[in-house]
Amino acid sequence: MTQEEHRLNRRRLERIARVKRVLRWMPRRANVHRYPVLRWFASATRKRSYLWCFRVKNAIPALYAGCILALLPLYGIQLPIAVGLAFLLRANLPILTSTIFITNPFTILPAYFACFQIGRVLLNIFGVDTPQINMAEMKLLIDALQSGNWAMNLLYLANIWWVTALGGIILGTSLATIAAGIYKLAAYEVMVSVKRLKELQKKRQEQVAQPPEQSPNPKQAETP
Repeated sequence: MTQEEHRLNRRRLERIARVKRVLRWMPRRANVHRYPVLRWFASATRKRSYLWCFRVKNAIPALYAGCILALLPLYGIQLPIAVGLAFLLRANLPILTSTIFITNPFTILPAYFACFQIGRVLLNIFGVDTPQINMAEMKLLIDALQSGNWAMNLLYLANIWWVTALGGIILGTSLATIAAGIYKLAAYEVMVSVKRLKELQKKRQEQVAQPPEQSPNPKQAETP
């Protein structure tokens, strides 16, 4: 084994180890039945190999759908929607369902507040009047919605929701574009590395299979 072949093979093993560490925290075909909500679709998801494929054509739609869905004000019902989108877009299920947890109990308030501000700024640029709320008011609004308290004005809630949704689409698309670019670069690097490793292995096998050149018999060489 050449030095370059050894280096490429070591990098391949390191990539496999990194992927295994990441997959440890994601739903997989073997354990999807253990996850809440996902267990309802376990049988259907196992039958569709594209849901578990990490090729670019399956991973990129998952990144876009996951990032946008994570930042839409749909907290609490994102997971079943994510499964439906995975079927519809033929997207990678582990990536999509993991990405939606960008918003969680620790990040939901700053994430939705940032989305609201982005949506509000964009609409104000086009001359659309929007309500203005601060972080404390956003927290009260989220708490009220989670507790099922619909006593406040529904029109006001609808205005806040669609401004936040607009900002979530913009911010989610931006994050997904960055993540997709990084994923494509990583996938290209893997493709080039694997291709080069196969070329080196094939070349070495051909050299081993090729019989050594026989030197001419000294007696035959002396014959006129």
